[in-house]
Amino acid sequence: MKILLLLLLLFTLPAHASIGGVILHEGSGQVERSEDGSEVVTEKELDIFSDDIVKTGKGKTAIQFLDNTRVDVTEHSKLVIDSFVYDAETSTGSLSIKASLGTIRYASGLIAKNSKQNVKIETPTATIGVRGTDFTMTVDELGGSTIILLPSCDTNGNCFVGEIDVTSDAGQVILNQAFQATVVTTSASTPMKPVILDLDDEMISNLLILSKPKEIAEQQAEEHFETIADMLDVDFLQFDDLEVDHLEEDESTWATGLDIDFLEQNFLVDLLKVINAQLAKTLGDKISEKETARVGSGDPSKVKQGRDPITGILVVDDDPMWIWEREAASGSIIRLVLDKEYGYLINVLQGDFEIMDYELGGSENAIVIIQSGG
Repeated sequence: MKILLLLLLLFTLPAHASIGGVILHEGSGQVERSEDGSEVVTEKELDIFSDDIVKTGKGKTAIQFLDNTRVDVTEHSKLVIDSFVYDAETSTGSLSIKASLGTIRYASGLIAKNSKQNVKIETPTATIGVRGTDFTMTVDELGGSTIILLPSCDTNGNCFVGEIDVTSDAGQVILNQAFQATVVTTSASTPMKPVILDLDDEMISNLLILSKPKEIAEQQAEEHFETIADMLDVDFLQFDDLEVDHLEEDESTWATGLDIDFLEQNFLVDLLKVINAQLAKTLGDKISEKETARVGSGDPSKVKQGRDPITGILVVDDDPMWIWEREAASGSIIRLVLDKEYGYLINVLQGDFEIMDYELGGSENAIVIIQSGG
């Protein structure tokens, strides 16, 4: 009887245990369960499990793990919890999470204090090495990441600044001062040289995607000019062809004008074919440009996502929101985050660029934006 009871207890244990819970939630949000693909509406005291995906719309969610690690997910953001293992007796374990979109704030717990080598935090373009501190990650729709180191403060108001390293496939930088920031545009690009931002943590949100802090813009411009200067140092007149003895090459690979029968070429036909092909392409581009710029799509299932090479408009399906963005040649950006439940007729005058009646998911709501200057 005792053996049977023990077996029953074993089989009634949950397949996987809670690793933490929601301690704060405002507005709309969902937690996607990887086990069956279901979505649970976020609410306070909701259990969180490994492999959960936390998504917010017009809302904010704060999660506290069993080791007291805290992660805040701001509006229109997405957090992937890859794994969490914790031994309460030794206060050690491992944690792996990924900020996929929007702004995520991380505050270290006991795992980072006692097993920092087992903490893995990623964005689409960077990996952050944690040494017990607070920081934020802001990820745009193309995966570009802005990482900002924050001061860590206890309940008594005592604050200190820790240290993190930010690594891409091309290099690494270390942040060790309050509000020091770096940007990693792609995984193949070197992290931007750290700069200190003139802001506080209340100002850190997805607005960093729309409007770069001036310190970041200035540093990126400086690094761009340095890259151009490095290119100007290249001696394009230096080449090694004169060192090659072409007389030693195999004569069977040579070809001269005498080996070609030019009378067999129909130059008129070939030329007309090239001209017709080019005219067809030009006409097709003009038609496509007109249709793309004026029509868009009223059917949400047929909305063309990605960046349109003609208009420069970027459309991203970040369910339950649409992200609509265009960057002008001057660097000014228009970015809209729109609820997919409704339709929009977008009219934009951005410098010399004009687009009228761009339909996104319908035409119930009209949006008019006039942006001038840089």
